[in-house]
Amino acid sequence: MRELLSEVGITLTERTPRLVTPDLVAKASRVVTFGCLDRCPIGAEGKGEDWPLAGATGKSMEELRGIRDELSRRIDDLIARSSRAGPVRDSGPNRVSPAPGIEALREELARAAKARGTLTYGELMKLLGISRGRPLFDAIVEVDRAESARGAPGFAAIIVRKDTGFPGGGFFCDDGLPLSLRRPFTRANDPKLSASEMNYVKEAQKKIWDYYSGESGTPAGRPTTL
Repeated sequence: MRELLSEVGITLTERTPRLVTPDLVAKASRVVTFGCLDRCPIGAEGKGEDWPLAGATGKSMEELRGIRDELSRRIDDLIARSSRAGPVRDSGPNRVSPAPGIEALREELARAAKARGTLTYGELMKLLGISRGRPLFDAIVEVDRAESARGAPGFAAIIVRKDTGFPGGGFFCDDGLPLSLRRPFTRANDPKLSASEMNYVKEAQKKIWDYYSGESGTPAGRPTTL
């Protein structure tokens, strides 16, 4: 396991697996299960999705790499979907704390937008010093929520997969997209984009680049409160 993860730049620390409790599920904004959504965990109804990945037992290293890469792809797409939809927040005692590094992340994304560029999920992970998962999800969503609140286009379209240079398939599961482009959630994990989808992303990227570079009439580097 350590060797497989080190190949993609992830270093395991000494951690002890924790039992999933009803309290943890209640605090989560999204619950991912692996082949058992019909029977576990309690409380995941309405905010869960199931990833029926193959088990690791008895697999060769090459097969394990395939499982690892498929899991990575699904995580990227979940982050892309979540960054467009916004997080489910609890205003009560179970409210999720803001993710660390929000200001640094916003500045880096704004810098990329101003330079008419993109950033990959891997680059964001390196910037924040975190691995894939909830911390990265929270950071991306928090930034785009703040941008949307002040009337800015946000950065979802310029956060891309390294292998394709485009957002993942989950980008197109947002209800705000034109109906002709909107994907069912069953296709959220499909990274292949049609010509129409690629054109839509390019147009969205241009709007982001124009806005943050000041070409849309909005001063570049306009301050924001996060």
